[in-house]
Amino acid sequence: MTYINLIYLAVFLLTSAALFLFGGVDEGFAAERRRGKKAGAMKLRKQTVFTRLARLEQKRRGLVADTGMPKTVYRLLTGLGALGGAAIGKAFFHELFFAVAVGILGALAPLLYLGYKRTQAKSQRVERLQGSMMLLSNSYIVTEDFVQSVQDNIDLLEYPAPFRDFLTYVSLIDGNIKTGLRRMESRVDNPYFSQWIDVLLMAQDDRRMKYVTMSVVDAMADVHQAQMESDTVMYAIWREYFTVLALIFAAPLIFRVLMKDAYLVLVTTLPGQALLVLLLAAVVFSLVQALRLNKPLLS
Repeated sequence: MTYINLIYLAVFLLTSAALFLFGGVDEGFAAERRRGKKAGAMKLRKQTVFTRLARLEQKRRGLVADTGMPKTVYRLLTGLGALGGAAIGKAFFHELFFAVAVGILGALAPLLYLGYKRTQAKSQRVERLQGSMMLLSNSYIVTEDFVQSVQDNIDLLEYPAPFRDFLTYVSLIDGNIKTGLRRMESRVDNPYFSQWIDVLLMAQDDRRMKYVTMSVVDAMADVHQAQMESDTVMYAIWREYFTVLALIFAAPLIFRVLMKDAYLVLVTTLPGQALLVLLLAAVVFSLVQALRLNKPLLS
């Protein structure tokens, strides 16, 4: 067997392995062994793929809505990202297929920016909520009347919306403080806020529990501080990650300038193009894994 045949065989094996792993064929085979029916296993796998696509689309819409970015601006950024990615792909990889592939990646780039903006917005919201909870806890320890504490400090709160709604409810609709507290809890999606509400509910029957409200706020502050430190580390990692990606995509261009023969082999022959496909697949896989790991400690 000649040297070129060995190269073709290696590329074929690598490509097959990549398709096997990225396409989820191994999961299909596992389902087939468990169920004993090939048709049922393949149907389950297809449903899983469509379910995942639907979830991704739902997450994309939620991301755009959470950041408050106008749809027109988002579409403009997506178009610019696609055009820029296609231009880079064509310049670096020469072939139309790679221009389209990199263009698709470029179209997804605004989602990374929106994810960063949403993380910042959530961090600021948690910080404002924590400050409001601390102010009200201190006031409640003194007054022993939560409604009075909210009335006295409503204009000083950094996160006043749920507390204004609480005052409106207990003053004009239902004077039951416990019902109002549970209703306010449903307005804020935060586990520490829920714990704080639980303590306030217990404090309505046992005044000694009012001191525990500060313990919940302190625990929330500790987690928020850990989240800020984690975000700082993650941003540094992301900078290094994108630097490596830039170097990876610049490699073909470097070959084009310094080693033209190697560049032609890379972009015009089947083994070279297969390696580039594996390169793009590895980039997508690493990006997905990085996004999965970058989960907030507190939302």
